[in-house]
Amino acid sequence: MRMFSESPRSLSRERGFTLIEIMVVVIIIGLLAAVIVPSVVGKVGEARVAKTKQDIQALGTALTMYRLDNFKYPNTDQGLKALIQQPADPTIRNWRKGGYIQDGTLKDPWGNDYQYVYPGTHGKEYDLYSYGADGQEGGEGEDADVGNWNLDAQPGTSQSANGR
Repeated sequence: MRMFSESPRSLSRERGFTLIEIMVVVIIIGLLAAVIVPSVVGKVGEARVAKTKQDIQALGTALTMYRLDNFKYPNTDQGLKALIQQPADPTIRNWRKGGYIQDGTLKDPWGNDYQYVYPGTHGKEYDLYSYGADGQEGGEGEDADVGNWNLDAQPGTSQSANGR
């Protein structure tokens, strides 16, 4: 005994979405993506620059600890590796076992090595910097150099690593 009498035609209409409905949903998703993606992509670059500034400050703290323990900063040849591995220099007698930083912190957010020069050329005791996204000196925006001498500068401004 059938309680409901429905025609086969009405059952087929209730089974799925029409092509028009699917197209409307796809267009809405496309419009949302067109609005959201550009703003998110811009934030990724800003986040990398902010991370670079934090890393430079953390490396600066580690260099200060190294100096307090050993009475001098590592030279340019020893570089930032001196914070991870004890230099062969016999005057380094108080190097901390375990180092001053973890190995992964020697790379900037773009995967390039942080640069270190001692003595510094920008009015600091040392220069500690990243070349930015392009990995080359100079640049604007995300490609701008970020150094311990310009951490407070506005994003997008560049002062090259060599002061040019």
